[in-house]
Amino acid sequence: MTKEDKYRELMISLGTWNVAFEPVVHSLCMLERETGRVRAEWKKTAAPGKAPSALDPHYAVIRANEKEINALREALGLTPRALRRMKGTGTSEGTNEDPLPGTILSIVRDKYGT
Repeated sequence: MTKEDKYRELMISLGTWNVAFEPVVHSLCMLERETGRVRAEWKKTAAPGKAPSALDPHYAVIRANEKEINALREALGLTPRALRRMKGTGTSEGTNEDPLPGTILSIVRDKYGT
């Protein structure tokens, strides 16, 4: 199953999938793969036993990609705030309840029993 398929399946389970999201999902997955490759190259720049430097140019690319990834996830309704906005529902402030049955929180709770 591809990353695109996983996002599609998740959005279907959340009730937010629309075929119009296909290009955005594809862009998100491409950007995530690209970020993974840049991260691997960045880690190669570190001395043995040391962490890679945040001053390395690779790190700036990683941070920029992460911002774009988060923006795409927001556009797809894959963050709690974006999901509430897409579904037009409020929150249960101060409670441990899932404000939207079938959301990421309830899916995780069902799958992992937390």
